[in-house]
Amino acid sequence: MALKSKFHATTLLLQLFLSFLDSQDPCSHVLSIRVLEKELANRGKQELGHLLENAQRLSTSYYDKLHKTGDEKDLEWAKEELLRAKSDLIESALNMEHLWRELSHLYMDTEPKERSSIIQKIPQLAAQHLLDGFCLELLDGDSNLIHLQWVEEVLLQLGKLVRGKGVFVLSVMGIQSSGKSTLLNTMFGIGMRTSVGQCTRGVNMQLLAVEGHAEYDYILLLDTEGTRSPEYHGLAGSEKRDNQMATLSILLSDATIIVIPGENDAAVKEILPIVLMANQNSQLAKENGGRLRTRIFFVYNRIDTKQKNKLYTIIQTLGTSLHEAFSQVQNMTGNSSNLKSESPFANFNLTKTDSSRSDVCILGNVNKQTKPPGDVPDEIYGVELVQFWEHIHQRVTKIEGGKMWKSISFSAFSSCIRNVWKCICSANLTFTFVTVMEHAMFDQLDLEYKNIKRKLAVIKRKLAEAYEKSLKIVKSEMIKSIEERKTSVSFNNYFNYEDKLRNEVHLAVEELNKEVNDVVNKKGQEKWKLQFQNMWDRNKKDQDFNCRLKLKNAYDRLFNFESRVEEYKKKVRQEINNFFKSTNSNVSGWRENEKNQVFEEMFQKILDEAKMEFPTIDVQGEIKKVCQNSSVINKRQTEIKWTDEQINSIMDYQSFLKFEEQQFDSFLNDNGNEREKKKQNRVTMCADSVRDTINRIAAVTLCYDNSIVSHIIREIHSKLRAHQLTYHSDVQNMFQYGMVLTVNFMEKIQDQWEKENSVPAKLESNKENLCKNFMMVSNGVAKTKLFASNMADILEEKIIPAFENDMVQRTFRRIRNERWLYDARFMQKHMDLHLIDLLEREKLNQVFDYIANPQRLYADVLHLLIAQKVPNIDNEWESFKNNLRNAIEKAAAVEVDKERAQNFVDQLRKEFVYSYLQSEILGSAFRIDFSGEYEDCDNEEKKEFQEACWKKLIEVLEKQEAITNHREYFEELIPKVVQHIKNANDKAALPRCDACCPLCESLCIESANHDKQDRPHDAVHQPGGVAGVSYVRSEELDHMTCSQSYEEDGAFYLNNDVRYRYSDYAKAFPGWNDPRINEELPLRQYILATYNNEIAKNYNKKPSTRIPRSYSSRTLSSIKEQLEREIRD
Repeated sequence: MALKSKFHATTLLLQLFLSFLDSQDPCSHVLSIRVLEKELANRGKQELGHLLENAQRLSTSYYDKLHKTGDEKDLEWAKEELLRAKSDLIESALNMEHLWRELSHLYMDTEPKERSSIIQKIPQLAAQHLLDGFCLELLDGDSNLIHLQWVEEVLLQLGKLVRGKGVFVLSVMGIQSSGKSTLLNTMFGIGMRTSVGQCTRGVNMQLLAVEGHAEYDYILLLDTEGTRSPEYHGLAGSEKRDNQMATLSILLSDATIIVIPGENDAAVKEILPIVLMANQNSQLAKENGGRLRTRIFFVYNRIDTKQKNKLYTIIQTLGTSLHEAFSQVQNMTGNSSNLKSESPFANFNLTKTDSSRSDVCILGNVNKQTKPPGDVPDEIYGVELVQFWEHIHQRVTKIEGGKMWKSISFSAFSSCIRNVWKCICSANLTFTFVTVMEHAMFDQLDLEYKNIKRKLAVIKRKLAEAYEKSLKIVKSEMIKSIEERKTSVSFNNYFNYEDKLRNEVHLAVEELNKEVNDVVNKKGQEKWKLQFQNMWDRNKKDQDFNCRLKLKNAYDRLFNFESRVEEYKKKVRQEINNFFKSTNSNVSGWRENEKNQVFEEMFQKILDEAKMEFPTIDVQGEIKKVCQNSSVINKRQTEIKWTDEQINSIMDYQSFLKFEEQQFDSFLNDNGNEREKKKQNRVTMCADSVRDTINRIAAVTLCYDNSIVSHIIREIHSKLRAHQLTYHSDVQNMFQYGMVLTVNFMEKIQDQWEKENSVPAKLESNKENLCKNFMMVSNGVAKTKLFASNMADILEEKIIPAFENDMVQRTFRRIRNERWLYDARFMQKHMDLHLIDLLEREKLNQVFDYIANPQRLYADVLHLLIAQKVPNIDNEWESFKNNLRNAIEKAAAVEVDKERAQNFVDQLRKEFVYSYLQSEILGSAFRIDFSGEYEDCDNEEKKEFQEACWKKLIEVLEKQEAITNHREYFEELIPKVVQHIKNANDKAALPRCDACCPLCESLCIESANHDKQDRPHDAVHQPGGVAGVSYVRSEELDHMTCSQSYEEDGAFYLNNDVRYRYSDYAKAFPGWNDPRINEELPLRQYILATYNNEIAKNYNKKPSTRIPRSYSSRTLSSIKEQLEREIRD
């Protein structure tokens, strides 16, 4: 009954508060809130005084017992009593922040469609509350969390109310009872609370309108709760709490005032380096050249200002302390030689002689004396504070180093809050600076390492673009050579083109080599220079190999296959013409089946010739020959052999050894000696590296070539050296394993290629058109009509594939720079939105299936996103037909006297390839040699020949029907777009790697076919329970992410019996990074919290009993809104 009464009273109070906020009379509105605020303060004095006294008494008692040797049970009882007293004090307090918390939860937890008009207005009322000069909580002082979605909503509304206005952010921090609120009250004439239960908790915002400063329109004050408070000292989490508040206060601000009572600056010296270390890992540091965005100022109060020597000592000691703190931070990050340019205190003004120009202000007490009648405000205190604020303004806003300070908008400040909070959540703020120096060393080294990798990634992209550009130029020369019929097919001609490719790309590679040297030769990066130089050399080698492979494929296609196919087609046409010229039979009397039989015999004869010249490649036989002739293998005295059973089984290395009747005994046996275990670990890692290398090569291989096998052999050799494997058995097995994998993928690739691209296959695909040509010649059709019909048949066959290819290319160009294609985290948001859509439609089983199979989720969402970017089919079809019509008309308009047929087809091909169409499919289809076949066309009137050709081709074009079933067309088109992305191997636009975390099933964030030696698999890990991960003994769903478990150095089991520490994650799963990415996935947390029982039932596990409250703190709609906002922004 009491609880119900209390709830009713709270509801009435919130309704009253809302009515005050929504009042249309500004005076009544402000006055009512002031009265409510004062009443809450008075009630706090009356009801919280004894609770505060009790907490202080128990705190004193606890610390007395803590420093004495006594009964541990008594100490534990004292601690529990103290915690209970503090909890009573916190829970009994009631002030404006509590009311706003309730309103914020009321707004955020109510589904948008169910919000009443007054609830809908709450963020706008909060924004107006700030404009009216009242405080609003930024950091919850009880939970020490920011309700980000709420704060962003309020700042969004505030930005609308003061559109186009700039803000100066000023924060104040210091230890408890240092006089922070008093300082702000004096400096700006405001009324921050100082009553019992009403003191600042967390971080509060207050907005002040400004006059007289053109640089900004408002000052946003951030008042921070006092750090190092006695009641928190020694309790779990107190350091993290203080460090979080200080970091938030400093990183968000343009200027920070640190208030120090007396000379007690020990806490500040401890906290500042923590802030800097958190900043070091933040995006803000990157945007500001590694420096803090804020300028820091110090105020010492309660100092005897008459003792000047003492004042100088304070300033000198502060300067030394700051330099030492930053020396520690910079030394730890390897930048000790660059302190002056890196330190935010490089321009710190510690002027001793002129206090008006110093960044340190030393004050006495706010009152002249402590007892009446002298306890009146000291005007000197106020004057010096006002002057100090003017100095802060000048220091922050004046131009330094050619860089002008600019105020930020409220929307920019909102983004800044998110970035800073992300920095705080990802930083290790649990410890003091001494322990951070020990725990964060690896974090900082890892950050530097990744920064260099990011820079090299940009250069690698430039290298890929340089090779692609050069390849395009050389391919154009090839096509031109074919058209001019200058090049005969020979191996030497290919090497001429390869030399041209090297010459084209040479200068670009040299320039990029210089860029790499600039990156890896910077001071402090010596420890990684050799590693990154090797990475760059490997990348150049891979790019060169891939590009030469594409060049060889293009050369073979143009000279060895397309040209030869055309020669065989010409031979069939000549056979047809010669047959009818020489025959004495009455062909007109032949029946259809008789003609077909003659053509079949004629065509089969020539097809057999083609098969004799271009037999199906015996992939296994060719690979064996390459191995037998390989100097690398011969020097190793290694015999390479395999069985059909091995080839037909895609296997890991251990499975391969079982085929070889060998065992990984020492690796599997825990009793093996340490040296042998390490050696076998190197074997495993080498095998993984070999498999990854072969998979990368397979991804860009179109058909079999001996050079590819030779390249793989050299790669296996380099992997053996890199992993220091010298035993003959290991070398033999590794080459055998590599060749088994090579045969496996080469046979599949070559089989598919020959079905679609070999000379016999291409010739057979033209059988129908050649048969039609036979029938027309047998019927005595005139040459012009015969030629025009042949042209029309070819166009009819190729027009749809050409349009489809055009659509693939256009779609790829549209999506190439889409963030969801190259940014895995951005794609994750789209994937989560898709899951939300399914949850809203109550398709829970499909959600579970997607989480268990993230590759399928990624593929389906990728297809949906691509579908949104496919150009309008109807418009593109009409445009394609118009461009095709223009090309035909231009070709038909060219008048020649001789070789009309050949000139027409040549002109038509040029229009298809070099005009707006730029269709390789049509250009290739019309690369035809009609010499000696259609001379009779030269005897006809020019206009008749041109009109006959034009009319026949236009007929084909006009009878093509529009695509009506768009959905079916999309389903066929989009997989081809995805395949085109993979084949293009564009480093800037590759699909996502399909590897998953072996524990939590989170998808790897790297691109497809990434080199695990340079970039191991990595993931933003989800709570394991959503994917059915459970604790071995209890079988409860795991509520933690791999990253959280890694931070706590937890343990996991493989096969329910082999125990590993999370610190050995990368060793347990070779090719994976340790799970160090500590980012939240709110939807996955929500799913675990909301569907805990259903997930447990789905995986036959027990529901988790330890799901954090934060997992269920957000509604599905709020998560959806946040994801949509992040995607828009």
